[in-house]
Amino acid sequence: MNRKGDKEDTDVSAEVSVSAVFRSSFPAENVTGGFRTGAWRLGVATTAEQLKPLYPTLLHAVSTAARLSPDRGITLLADDEDDPPIELTYFDLYRQARAVAGGLIKKGFKRGDRALLVFPTSAELIVAFFGVQLAGGVPVPSYPPAALEKTELGLARLKHVAQHCTARVCLASRQLVPLLGELALDVKSLRHLGTVESLLDEGAQPPKPHALSSDPAFIQYTSGSTGNPKGVLLTHKNLCSNIHAAGQASKINSNDVTVSWLPLYHDMGLIGGLLFSIYWRIPVVLMSPTAFLMQPARWLHAMSKYKATLTAAPNFAYAMAARRVRPKDREGLDLKTVRLALNGAEPVNVRSLRDFVEAFGPYGFSPSALYPVYGLAEATVAVTFPDLHEKKKGKASEIGDFVRYLVVDRAELAMGRVVEKQGQGSMAVVSVGRAVPGHEIQIVDDKGRWLRERTVGHVLVRGPSVMKGYFQDPEATDKVLRNGWLWTGDLGFHDRGELFITGRSKDMLIIRGKNFYAEDLERLAERVDGVRPGGAVAFGVYDEAKAADLAVMVCETKFDDDAKKQVLAGAISEGVATHSGLILDEVVLVPPGTIPKTSSGKRQRAGTRQLYLEGELVPKKTGKLKLALVFARSGAGLLSLFKRKLTDRREPD
Repeated sequence: MNRKGDKEDTDVSAEVSVSAVFRSSFPAENVTGGFRTGAWRLGVATTAEQLKPLYPTLLHAVSTAARLSPDRGITLLADDEDDPPIELTYFDLYRQARAVAGGLIKKGFKRGDRALLVFPTSAELIVAFFGVQLAGGVPVPSYPPAALEKTELGLARLKHVAQHCTARVCLASRQLVPLLGELALDVKSLRHLGTVESLLDEGAQPPKPHALSSDPAFIQYTSGSTGNPKGVLLTHKNLCSNIHAAGQASKINSNDVTVSWLPLYHDMGLIGGLLFSIYWRIPVVLMSPTAFLMQPARWLHAMSKYKATLTAAPNFAYAMAARRVRPKDREGLDLKTVRLALNGAEPVNVRSLRDFVEAFGPYGFSPSALYPVYGLAEATVAVTFPDLHEKKKGKASEIGDFVRYLVVDRAELAMGRVVEKQGQGSMAVVSVGRAVPGHEIQIVDDKGRWLRERTVGHVLVRGPSVMKGYFQDPEATDKVLRNGWLWTGDLGFHDRGELFITGRSKDMLIIRGKNFYAEDLERLAERVDGVRPGGAVAFGVYDEAKAADLAVMVCETKFDDDAKKQVLAGAISEGVATHSGLILDEVVLVPPGTIPKTSSGKRQRAGTRQLYLEGELVPKKTGKLKLALVFARSGAGLLSLFKRKLTDRREPD
């Protein structure tokens, strides 16, 4: 590959015209000495027509990064902090991805074919992702089995994804290939299972890059909180529009540096962390979710060492860092360069923000960096960002100086009304900002009628980032895409042009004629000492004998003493009743790891409820006998795949 880059085919599809309803109101401004690629040359977009991404496709973005910023790139931190990091420059990424593309085509991979990618956070995953795109295919990043003890569950999910997308190829890490042969027994479309290294060894001629903005960029299978996950099909136009809008809203500049531990098979980590950085040609430092969960301090020290300006994580990560990073592990931290710490993917808790600032403010972290955001996979990732705040000299007196939130009556909110109230029975609801440039939001009732400010309703999104649809699922697509608007499934209200999320519509509990948000009840339970953070699930069940809906709370705890568990259950009931007015009918205490989680770490309420009804609330693990069977089936699958290849070669062209 020439360092000057290859001239690539460009065919930008016509921009979709979108009328203004409740659209972005980010200030349109031209920044003096702005980003050198000209991100601000047209000002900040307020309509979709004004949103002009720098590139028509991701392939244009990565090839430009390789050409104009060849020495910048990706730093991958090892899980073992004593091991040296791996450096992958944008130049080397593009070079290796082209070689992988050539190897795939040599093995019969065709334009439009899907490739299942099963890797932990690694250089191989990133190279494979772009290699599949350069070969004209559609990458499908997937959640790898996290541990041998949960292999059976991980393989079941991978099998569903591979079958649903009719994967032609499965690329995986060398350690995972021996486990994945089982896929070949059930996924009849599969023709190749191998590693990135094996494709690089092919020495095949790289193809000429060719992509249109309307082409599929990748398929992301949703977390699957209920039933089997659905495949969100995103085009290059979706991705470039969303990344560009997020860059404008966050005032990206050439001095920015990203640090992220978020998984690369999930939108917030893949798009918001990795692809965002490549598009804007800024350095990015990645570590695995496992590394963070084992040692949260590593996230903070990575930000300090690499002078991060941007990072992102769900709310639980900020709470965990404040609680688990001990004072002695904070020594030497310097977080004054962090200008944006995005908080999204789950409800934002004001208490967690306060705790984080209290813990790390003395080490340079400014409360002005707190940045609650909202997004979802069906809208690529970013939907709303807050206005930016300037850092103030001295210590801020209140989180509210930088994060807008309302303290409201909990019962009134559950009934759809926003009534400010202090004291018992109140709760804080955090603003997640306004629509990102070029996008619009509506709040409507069940019949799609617009609602006035401070009235809870369904959150709708429209703009160039909204998905084309669920892959091979028109029925599910029609349920969420109506008249150009995406029905997100979230409930919220708007006030002074800003969005406040209150909960998921399907997770609302209606008990004895009153409404309760599951997220709110869970947050109350998790305040009780002994309940694991992120380890509480609330749901309702119908009792035939009593002819009534009952409220159940399942909580994970490390306590195994019956007396301690009895006291804990009482404290949970008391805490929930005191602050919400709901009397729980049952508190179920279970060991850590019992509550099923999505691939992105979100609790599965429907899945937990089903396990409760079936009496199977126990940690799911793969026993030694089943694990042996997995390896046996994997070996049979690899043999089956080999025979399938021979058969394919005998067939006439």
